[in-house]
Amino acid sequence: MLKQRLLTAALLIPLVLAAIYFLPLFYFFLLSCGIVILATWEWCLLANFTDPKIKIPYLILTALLCALVWYLPFELFTLGGVLLWVAFIIALCRYPKGSVLWQQSPWLRGFCGLFAIIAFLASLMVLKIASPMFVFILLAIVWIMDSAAYFAGRLWGKRLMAPQVSPKKTVEGLVAALLVIIVLSLPLVLWVNPYKHASWAWFLLILITAVVSVWGDLVESMAKRLYGVKDSGHLLPGHGGILDRIDSLLAATVCFAFGQMLLS
Repeated sequence: MLKQRLLTAALLIPLVLAAIYFLPLFYFFLLSCGIVILATWEWCLLANFTDPKIKIPYLILTALLCALVWYLPFELFTLGGVLLWVAFIIALCRYPKGSVLWQQSPWLRGFCGLFAIIAFLASLMVLKIASPMFVFILLAIVWIMDSAAYFAGRLWGKRLMAPQVSPKKTVEGLVAALLVIIVLSLPLVLWVNPYKHASWAWFLLILITAVVSVWGDLVESMAKRLYGVKDSGHLLPGHGGILDRIDSLLAATVCFAFGQMLLS
């Protein structure tokens, strides 16, 4: 499993970085839309949209919303995404009571998942327009956080963060990952700081984004737990589906874009 994860990452990372830095905005948007539609296809499983008569219109609606995102201010969707993720985190903190309504209503799960994915798309465009560097920093935060928590959790993990939601996320893994983020973010604050007037705010945004990325992962775990599935798909060897790979990014991208909007 680990070998597959590393091989998939080694193949994907250069392609992702090339897209971030070399694709013009419109083509980067189209590529992101393709990822979004694949993620929505996988979310159909978690929303219990297995009937093609429901799944196909749901995917068509996703494509139409992608087009709408291009013609409306991206920031509107980012703001909506912030509100949605606040609601997600409240439901997660109150799990399982907080998820009863979500569990009983496939249509609510369908709407929430779709809007979360669309908000991710718009927020990604906010960062790309500001600077490709912001997209790179976002991905670095999420990838480092995910990898450090994974390996530290395997080595030292004893206390589960959310045992009812995820049987693998540990407090020790989270703390170790945050320490790694703090150490690696210091050069960003000192040398790659676009907000010289607000260095502490920039540093705080990096840390908050790192923490929020964990919440994004846990929210997808909650959705999978409610429906009783392990992975959202099998497209990426060693990683599961597209949604399994971007679950942390769904929350982190909205958070980082919103913070960038405030600091700007």
